[in-house]
Amino acid sequence: MNKNRRRKVDVSHRKNERGAAMVMVLLMAFLLLAASAGLLLEASLNTANVTDATAEQQAYNAAESGIQSVLNVLRGNTVPSVLLDNSKPADDPANRIDFKKAIDLADSNLPGDSSTQARLSRWINYNFTPSGSSNADRVTIGTTTYAPDTGYAFRISLTDPDNTGTDISYSTSGNIDGSGSSKTFGSSGNTATITYVPTTAINVDVSSGTAATEFGYFLVSTAGSGATIADDVRFSIEVNMTQPYTATRVFRGFIEAGTITNSSVGSSRLNFDSIAFVLMGSKSTLSADPMTLNPPNVNGGRTDLNATTTPAEPIRLRVNAVGFGPRGARKRLEAIVQKNFFNGMTAPATLTLVGPTTGFVFNPGSSNVTEYSGEDVVSDVQIPPIGTTNQTNLDVVQDSVDGLPPHPFNGDVIGTPSNINAELPTWLQSAANLDQTIQALRNVSQSSGRYYASGVVPPNIGDNANARGITFADGDLELSGAGGGILVVTGKLTFKGNFNFNGLIIVTGAQGVERNGGGTGTLQGNIVVAPYDPSDLAAGWIGPKYDLSGGGSSDIVYNSSSLANGLTAVSNFVLGVVEK
Repeated sequence: MNKNRRRKVDVSHRKNERGAAMVMVLLMAFLLLAASAGLLLEASLNTANVTDATAEQQAYNAAESGIQSVLNVLRGNTVPSVLLDNSKPADDPANRIDFKKAIDLADSNLPGDSSTQARLSRWINYNFTPSGSSNADRVTIGTTTYAPDTGYAFRISLTDPDNTGTDISYSTSGNIDGSGSSKTFGSSGNTATITYVPTTAINVDVSSGTAATEFGYFLVSTAGSGATIADDVRFSIEVNMTQPYTATRVFRGFIEAGTITNSSVGSSRLNFDSIAFVLMGSKSTLSADPMTLNPPNVNGGRTDLNATTTPAEPIRLRVNAVGFGPRGARKRLEAIVQKNFFNGMTAPATLTLVGPTTGFVFNPGSSNVTEYSGEDVVSDVQIPPIGTTNQTNLDVVQDSVDGLPPHPFNGDVIGTPSNINAELPTWLQSAANLDQTIQALRNVSQSSGRYYASGVVPPNIGDNANARGITFADGDLELSGAGGGILVVTGKLTFKGNFNFNGLIIVTGAQGVERNGGGTGTLQGNIVVAPYDPSDLAAGWIGPKYDLSGGGSSDIVYNSSSLANGLTAVSNFVLGVVEK
């Protein structure tokens, strides 16, 4: 028997399974097709996402370019395409940008610009008009022809986060001849009394650009036949801003000598050292100078101190920047820009001497061609030519400029030396405050390569022609030649030979300022001598020293334009940026 004989297999029962393999092949092919389609779709979506992310980043970069363009304008690096004052050159203060002009539609934007937002179109060229718009509202980036689907652009708008341009509030106080707010002349029942009546609170609406203001009034009264004012009498009116900022300026002047009766004040008038002052960017201008006093039988003896006032200048700006990238991408950034470390307030006198009587030295120099002037070179504002922070030091200064020993002065003083203690800005109100400012200036100078350690001689002292740049001398420094901007000296500053500086000088060393040798010199701006010991801030100020006995001539002159240029070295810095 053949055991290897094959058995016949009956497959008739599997006839219904014919084609199953084909179905399985088709199912597997379908699954592979679906997977392939998913992979292709994922790849396609990923490519689109990458493209959109790139476009968004490009829009973000465009918005950042908008912020940088604003900073470039605010730092004075761009000339307006249409001057604000055609009668003056482009670099004149009338045509120079500031925070107030930046947010004012009429100044910020070009004439005829229909935008309702301040957007610096006078300084920045908006050169693309989107479809359906009647106004160009984008600044394109790049040199090629701009297309929204492929190019980059931005637009910006500026606002005031502190709303400084609407209202200003003041209170005032006064002093006549150091006797308080009232002074009586004469005796034996025949007297004349002049009283300053302050304003306890005055709110001024400056939203229209200028507003009438009254800083209190003078009141004249008599008894008997009146009295005679034998000599000119000094007075001061302290104007304290309480809104939008806290700051102080002083109207100073004198009452002319004359005879006052019930119906006449003779030649007695109010004469002001300056008809105007600027406080936090707000300019107040008196209606007249001199101002005639009314006798008792005219307006009840009342003479109002009428003035006009302009809005304050913001110390911060809000910059809204919208960046446009390809494929309709948009990014909006918001930045807050700080004006400078000084919060809009520079020194209150051309030569400001901060500190106590102990150790105080003042020698203005013996040359008859030396001048100290508080008259602003570029405006009608006048500040004290020399300022001290106490009456005793002021008496020493006044004796010297009056030609009295021990340091008689033969030169000219334009204006009246004054006690400016009430007007000190925040950064000069204490040694600790000044040290904080000095540290900030040190950081800026280090980051810009303008910091010089003790014993290192700076190759230059800034830009004299444009009054720009910062120089930080951490120790003693001899100043000769030309310079400009901001100069900080933490040791002794020695003027040597011929020198010419435009801007702000701050000296904090205990040895102050000294003149060595002959030559001529000119300073246009401010110089502050405010010595202190940084290792012992609690001790406060050290007596300031200013000694020009070394010979030579010099002119120390107030120039607000040089100061403004100098402060650009530490101005318009971004406090923070947020994506909206």
